[in-house]
Amino acid sequence: MNKMMLAAVAVVVAGGATGEAARAENIKVCFEAESAGAVQTPLRKVLGSSLKPYSGKGFIEIPWDQNKTKGIGSATIRFKAPKAGVYTLWARVYWANGCGNSIAANVNGAGSDKVLGEDGNYDKWHWVGGRAKVSLKKGLNVLVLKNHETGVRVDEFFLCTDAEYTPVNVRPSTQ
Repeated sequence: MNKMMLAAVAVVVAGGATGEAARAENIKVCFEAESAGAVQTPLRKVLGSSLKPYSGKGFIEIPWDQNKTKGIGSATIRFKAPKAGVYTLWARVYWANGCGNSIAANVNGAGSDKVLGEDGNYDKWHWVGGRAKVSLKKGLNVLVLKNHETGVRVDEFFLCTDAEYTPVNVRPSTQ
């Protein structure tokens, strides 16, 4: 009986150590939305604004127009990942109203766009995502932010390999 108990404890401890090791290896990639090289209207870079506390120098905005330009325009951001793998995608956003509370993003031109948001947090910066999984290559990758709805601001993008990790507050850029 004691040997069986010890074996059970060993399995639990080993499992816990494996879980902790996986979290310790969580690879994090964070970059500013306003670092986009190509920005197509109606999207625009806003540098310096009273909408603090955004990170960096500003953010990308899709101005509110009752969604008349929904689906038009994009912003392309190049970023580096230290290791290839499957990452969870997050975005730090500010919604103007309930008719503009989501964004679409595509990473490396793979598959369909990932829609982030559709939550009810308005008039404040907050993180959305956590369900969108994307494959990154080691080295250079490309994220395309698309106009899914208007009345949206995007501050940062964050990707990590630990699917249970949730970013909070402003994250330091890794780029």
